[in-house]
Amino acid sequence: MTRQEALKHFWETYVKDKQKEYIEKAEDEYHSRKDELAKDFIESFRRICLDIKEMQSAGKKAKIGYINYSMRRTYLLDRKHEHVVEAFDKDWYFDTYPCRGTYDSGWAFKYLDKLEDELEQLGKKYMGKIIKPDIERIKLEAAGAFNRLVVDMASYAMPEAIRLKEYRDMACEPGLEVRVGEHKGISEVVYSQESV
Repeated sequence: MTRQEALKHFWETYVKDKQKEYIEKAEDEYHSRKDELAKDFIESFRRICLDIKEMQSAGKKAKIGYINYSMRRTYLLDRKHEHVVEAFDKDWYFDTYPCRGTYDSGWAFKYLDKLEDELEQLGKKYMGKIIKPDIERIKLEAAGAFNRLVVDMASYAMPEAIRLKEYRDMACEPGLEVRVGEHKGISEVVYSQESV
């Protein structure tokens, strides 16, 4: 069996089913703990709003146009389960002084690590033809499905999050957006403030 044949066999025999299995486990946890997880998300939102207000009070931050929750693939490879939370002015990524925080997304991404662990063990059956970079590539390709749950959580939590006093106290651009996605990549709007 060549390395390419081994990879094809590995994918068809194990990877597809194992990905599905671990995504379903993450979905089950999300649905069974949805309200508790929403509280954690809302707390991360409250903290970034407090930090924004502090920077604004000190004259170091303009009105906020974007709050991004970003999955970082390099973090996932290091098994660091955090979304970076960044608040930007109207210039978005061109804002030279974003306000930063974190959101613990381990409830979803611990299953991605478990998938990686199991695939590493199954890969040993292929006598060195399935190597660590193969498993890492599979892990990173699967990351989007787990991040989808974080997007869903944020969408679920935002109606309550925007009622926070800390959110109402900060200065915002008309049409402020809260987005969840990949760092400097594709993200989804989970909340958009009505333009004033």
